Amino acid sequence: MMHLVADSIPPMETLAEAAEAHARHDHGTAIGLDNVAAADRILHAESGRLDPERLESLAACYGAWLGRVAVRQWNARWVGLFEPSAPRLRLGGVLLSPIDAVRRRLTDPSAPSLSAILRQLESWARPDPAASADNREAWDRLAADPRFAGAIDPSGDPAAALDEWLRAEGVRGKSVLCLGAGGGRQGPLFSAAGAKVTVVDFSERQLDHDRKAGLQTVCASIDDLRALAPASFDLVVQPVSACYVPDVERVYAEVARVIQPGGLYIVQHKQPANLQAADDLRIAQPSVEGAALPPSTAAHREPGTVEYLHGLDALLGGLCRAGFVIEDVVEPPRADALAPAGSPGHRAWFLPPYLKIKARRR
Repeated sequence: MMHLVADSIPPMETLAEAAEAHARHDHGTAIGLDNVAAADRILHAESGRLDPERLESLAACYGAWLGRVAVRQWNARWVGLFEPSAPRLRLGGVLLSPIDAVRRRLTDPSAPSLSAILRQLESWARPDPAASADNREAWDRLAADPRFAGAIDPSGDPAAALDEWLRAEGVRGKSVLCLGAGGGRQGPLFSAAGAKVTVVDFSERQLDHDRKAGLQTVCASIDDLRALAPASFDLVVQPVSACYVPDVERVYAEVARVIQPGGLYIVQHKQPANLQAADDLRIAQPSVEGAALPPSTAAHREPGTVEYLHGLDALLGGLCRAGFVIEDVVEPPRADALAPAGSPGHRAWFLPPYLKIKARRR
C-alpha cells in the first residue's frame, strides 16, 4: 500500500495503480469501471479499521483511481496538483475533489457511494446541448429593439466617441474586426473614424444594420472564424458577447489566429459574480465554467437569450494561454450610489456588471 509523502504529491497515475494493487492483494478483487461496487465494498470494509495515516493513504489512492476513471471516460483534467489542498478534477466546467469524496465515504456511511459519484460525474460531462440556435433567434428579434441595435448619430467627431484605449492606439487606416458586434453601432463608428471594418455576428438581422452602412459582414459564431484569413486584422474589438457561447477559450483561440502579432484586442465581458447573483444580490448559481444559466427576466440579462457562465480563470487566464499579454483591465463605471434600490445603478454599486480587457497579441 502506498502512502502520501508529506511534502509532495506522487503522480496520480501511480496512486491509482496503488489502489488497484491494494484491491487485488488485500481484498482479492479487481476494480474497474464495470466493477465500481467492488471498490465501494472495499472502502466499507476498510472504514472499520482506520488510523489517520491509513485513512489519508486510502483516500489518496482510491481518489486518484476514481479520478482516473473520469479522465479516461469523460476527458476530465487534473488541476491544482501543486496546491496545498487536495488536487481537483475539472469536468464539464465543474471542479471537484475525488480524494475528498473518497475520504468522506470512508468516514461517513451516509456519504454518496462511488457509483452515485460516477453517475453525477457523467451528468456533468454530458451537459445539455448548446443553445446557439436559441440565441440566434433571440438576437434576430432584438435587432428591432433600439436598446440593442440601430444606426448611430453621424454628427460630431467619430474619433471622440471611441474608447480611450482605441483613441490612444489610433484606428485610421487599420483593419478592424468588430466581433459579435452586429447591430449598426460599433462597425459604423470605426468606419467613420477611418478604419477598414469587418463585422462578425451570428444574427443576420443584426448584420442588416451594418450592411446598410456599407460595411463588410460575416455571419458566423464568434467561436468559429474559419471564414477569416489568419493575421488579417490590426485590431479586434469585441463588446459583450462571449456569454452567449459555452467555451470562451475557443473564442480567444480564433481571435489569436486572425489578429496580427502585436495587434490590439479589446474585449468586454459580463462579470461572473453578476451573472451568478439573483435580483436580491444573493449568489444563486454555482461557479461552473461554461454552465448554461437558467432563463431570467432580470434587467441585466438580455430577454430570450441563453447565457453561459465564464469565470476569471477562463476570462483572464484563458486570454494569456491563447497568446495575449494583458495590458490593462477596468470595470466600466455603472454604479450610482443615489439610484433607487433594485435599479441597474444600485445593483452595480454592489456588483460591477462588466469587465473590459486590453490585451496585445504576442
